[in-house]
Amino acid sequence: MSELKHEDKLSEVCSLYRPSMLRLARRVLGDGRDAEDAVQDAFESIARNLDRLERADSPKTRGYVMVITERKAIDLLRARRRQEAEPLDEESGCISFPDAGGHGLAQCMTRLPPRYREILLLRFVYGYSMRETAELMDIPYTTVGKLSQRAKERLYEICRSEGVL
Repeated sequence: MSELKHEDKLSEVCSLYRPSMLRLARRVLGDGRDAEDAVQDAFESIARNLDRLERADSPKTRGYVMVITERKAIDLLRARRRQEAEPLDEESGCISFPDAGGHGLAQCMTRLPPRYREILLLRFVYGYSMRETAELMDIPYTTVGKLSQRAKERLYEICRSEGVL
């Protein structure tokens, strides 16, 4: 990809998703300056992987952008919590995703740990393959399968306990 096309695509991603990214980062971090830092970190990661994204305005790209933003915000929150010596509540739901038809699945997904939620969103909501998910999350291919299975099992348990199933 030429440098100009790369910059154009990154600029389009920025204009399309920056407001949503900032809202998500603020929900996670509760601070505007930290949210700006998280969004900047997310854009740096997105820029390194831009050639893997189809189009800037696709649902797959939006999903990837929001997952990366949440991960970067959580990383900053962890760093802040380490400084404050407080444990991070990884069970808190921050990322938004398509409505599950009003039968509670979406609410159950918010109770998953972020990593499990990210795997399920990338794989089954936004349609990334296992290989693409591994590349986007920077984890081994085999880990995607294991995490997907664990995430589905945990989601099943949550849905059972909430009476969704």
